[in-house]
Amino acid sequence: MAQAAPNTFNDPIDVAAPASTAAARDMLVGGERTPDGRLVVVGRRGVILTSDPDGARWKQSKVPVSTDLLAASFPTALKGWAVGHAGVVLHTSDGGLSWTRQVDGRALPDLMIRHSKARAEAGDERAQHELKEAQRYKEDGPSRPLFDVYFSDDARGIVVGAYNLALRTDDGGRSWLPISDRIDNPQGLHLYGIAQVDGVLWIAGEQGLVLRQDAGTGRFVRVPLPYAGTLFGITGNAGEVLVFGLRGNAWRSRDGGANWSRLDTGIEGHLTAGAILAGGRVVLTSLGGELIESRDGERFRKVPLARTAPLYGVSAASDGKLLLTGARGVHLATVEASGAVHHTPALAARAGKSASREAR
Repeated sequence: MAQAAPNTFNDPIDVAAPASTAAARDMLVGGERTPDGRLVVVGRRGVILTSDPDGARWKQSKVPVSTDLLAASFPTALKGWAVGHAGVVLHTSDGGLSWTRQVDGRALPDLMIRHSKARAEAGDERAQHELKEAQRYKEDGPSRPLFDVYFSDDARGIVVGAYNLALRTDDGGRSWLPISDRIDNPQGLHLYGIAQVDGVLWIAGEQGLVLRQDAGTGRFVRVPLPYAGTLFGITGNAGEVLVFGLRGNAWRSRDGGANWSRLDTGIEGHLTAGAILAGGRVVLTSLGGELIESRDGERFRKVPLARTAPLYGVSAASDGKLLLTGARGVHLATVEASGAVHHTPALAARAGKSASREAR
C-alpha cells in the first residue's frame, strides 16, 4: 500500500493568485479609479482585476501572491500600489495588469529592528520598547496585515496597518522607512485608513483614533474625537473631513479637527467605506450591505440596491457611477436624484489557467 504524501504548507506569500473566470463575483475589498479613468479592484486570495471606465468587463491581473489584499492607490495612470495581509506591498508599472512584490511581513520586522536599534543607540528611550515589539513581530512571523495605502505621486507613499505598523517610501517603494515612532499612538492601536483631505494627510483607527499630519514636523498628531469606537476609514474634501466606523457612527469636522459633529446616518451597521463625490455628495457603505447617501451633508437616505451582501468599498467611477466592492464581487451603480439605481453587471472576460501560469 502506497504511503500518503505528507501534507505540505504553501505560504500564500509564495503562491501566485489563482485564476478564476468568476473572480469578479468573488469577495473584493477595495476599489480605485486610476487618473485615466480605468478601474482597479483588489480582494481575496490575491485577486486583482482591472477594467475600462465602463466597468462591464474585467481582466484578472498577474499577481505573485495569494494573500488577501485590502486596498490600492494609483497616483498615476500606470503606477500603483496594493497592500494586504502578511504585510504584503505590491507594485505595478503597467496600470495594474501585472504586479511585483516590493516587501512583505518577512522583511518588515528586520526593517523595524534596524530602525529601532539606530534610534536606541542615539539615546531615544522609546526606541527600546519599539525594538522589543519589532523582535516580537519577527518571532510571530508575517501575520500583521497592512490595511491601507496612500501615494501622493509615483515616489512618495505611506502604508499603515495593525499594531501601529506604518512605513514610508520616497523612492517608489525601492526602500521603506518605518515611521511608527512619528505617530502619536503609544497604545499601538490598529491604523485602518489613511487619506489626504484638502492637502493634509489623516489616519483613522481603533478606539476613536484620529491623527493629522503636522506640516512642520511631519508627525501624525492625535486629534481629539468625542467618540471612542473603532473607525474604519476617513474621507473628505476642501474644508471638510469625515470619519466613520462602528454601529453607523460618522463624524464630521469643518475646522481641521478642532470640533466634530455626529452625523445621523440612520443605520446601525458598521460603516466600512466612504467617499465624497463631485458636488459634495457623501456616500457610505456598511457591513450589512447598505448604501447610504447625503446630498446636503446633513441628511442621509438609504439607496435601494438590487442585492444585499456585505459591502467593503466605494469610490467614484465615471459618469457619476459608483464603484462598489463586497462579498459578492464588484459592480457599478448609478444613483439618480430620484433614488432610482441602475446596475452594471461585472463580467470577468479574460481569466483562466494562463493568467495563473504567467503569474508564476
